[in-house]
Amino acid sequence: MISKLLNLVYLVLLIVCVCILIRTIKNEPAAVPAVAANGTTTFEVPKIEVSASESKKFAADKFEMGFSLEIRGKDKAAVSKLIAERRSLIFENVKSLDIPQSDVEQNSVEIHKEWSYRNNKRELVGYVATQSFVITVNRKIDAAALVQALSSEPDVEIQRTSAQLKDVDGVQSKVIKAAGKKAMSKAKDYAEGVGAKLGRVLQVNGEGGGIIYNPVRYRANGLMMAKSVMLDGAAAPDESAIADSVEVSASVRVVFELK
Repeated sequence: MISKLLNLVYLVLLIVCVCILIRTIKNEPAAVPAVAANGTTTFEVPKIEVSASESKKFAADKFEMGFSLEIRGKDKAAVSKLIAERRSLIFENVKSLDIPQSDVEQNSVEIHKEWSYRNNKRELVGYVATQSFVITVNRKIDAAALVQALSSEPDVEIQRTSAQLKDVDGVQSKVIKAAGKKAMSKAKDYAEGVGAKLGRVLQVNGEGGGIIYNPVRYRANGLMMAKSVMLDGAAAPDESAIADSVEVSASVRVVFELK
């Protein structure tokens, strides 16, 4: 009696295993034979490869400005004193705009000799002192105001003002996901066009993409400045001279199996 019961159990288990195997085989895509270069035959799963790109612009919430000081003179002590005074001027403007001093990065002062060569003889012309600064603000109006305030200073060179993003990773994540959804939608359309369905994702490759910053460059001494500085009597900072958006892009290549 017990042996008959065990045989019945084994039979039921065998039938269940066969059913599972048949269902698995039906769900698996039909393999296509392919002949390799060495003459051997292999079986490949039908698949489709698509590429997609996404690009979006985001409002900047951080503005980084680069400034530099350059002082020339024949006396080294006088040059060193003057660049210290001009540096104080920059910090006064920063303070007047309620920009925290912690948002100002400055390099050390560099002083080097300037030479001239006449009749195969080297002569000391004087000394050149330089110092660079990077100032970060959170508002576009503050960036425009600082550019306006320092553009009229003859010893200050305004190198660039670039619009940036605080949450770079979060923004990139949104664009990457959007590119992935676009690739999946495109692959689905291709599959339906040939009477097939999408299966598993076999491969994903991110291609290129990234963040495109658009720096605005200025030159002091009247060569290139914010328009508000160029207009007589203009008091309000010209925000239109500051870039206010950042472009973020992502590209993806995805290989899907076909069913």
